[in-house]
Amino acid sequence: MKSNGRVRTALLTLSLACAVMTVMTTPAAAAVVVVGVDLGGGWQASWPVSLDGLVSMTGEVVGDVLIVRKTAEFTQPPVNGIFPTIPIVFTQNAVLAATHIVIDDESIQNSTGVDWRDFHIDLLGGGTVFDSVSTANSGGPDPIGWDIAPFKQAAFTTLKRLDIWDGIVPAGQSWLPGDGTGGGQLWLDVFPNPDSFTSFWLKETPTPEPATVCLLAFGGIALLTKRGRRVAG
Repeated sequence: MKSNGRVRTALLTLSLACAVMTVMTTPAAAAVVVVGVDLGGGWQASWPVSLDGLVSMTGEVVGDVLIVRKTAEFTQPPVNGIFPTIPIVFTQNAVLAATHIVIDDESIQNSTGVDWRDFHIDLLGGGTVFDSVSTANSGGPDPIGWDIAPFKQAAFTTLKRLDIWDGIVPAGQSWLPGDGTGGGQLWLDVFPNPDSFTSFWLKETPTPEPATVCLLAFGGIALLTKRGRRVAG
């Protein structure tokens, strides 16, 4: 009886995981942020020490615009259909600071062992928002003016959220949004405060390909069922 109860619980968990795979976790406020880099333009970027060696960033200042180039490697597999996020904190560190932060080129490595079906970028805190107009006019392709290939669809679902979907980034491969001279740029409007320096989070989260996650989950249920039968026997 106990074995059957465990199997039913696992099946319910699987159903919920497959139904809400686009739900994302919020980065823990208590995360210890110790690795950082001065980007120039009155801004620095930092991230948890656990991501040391997996994230790198450089900055170039042009007028009131800070142009950022970033690399990130996702290594952790999904838990219940949800990948651990990569959170980056942008912190103002000068009175005179850039009012626009532009992501020019990114290199994002999928080392999770699981294919990605879509990708999400969220902005948390500081009043920072996506500038969809400047992004659309930055010289990149449709649908948003920032190259997202191999994905085909993207939308700013709110001023603080960019959803990217309709494509696959296979496990073991890199995704290069905004790459090249015609790749466009992703623009953020930021609001530095000369009296009380501000900060905000940029959170990136992939979503696993559904079939892969469900297969992994069903494999776990099969193992649980087999163990239950051994106990019952």
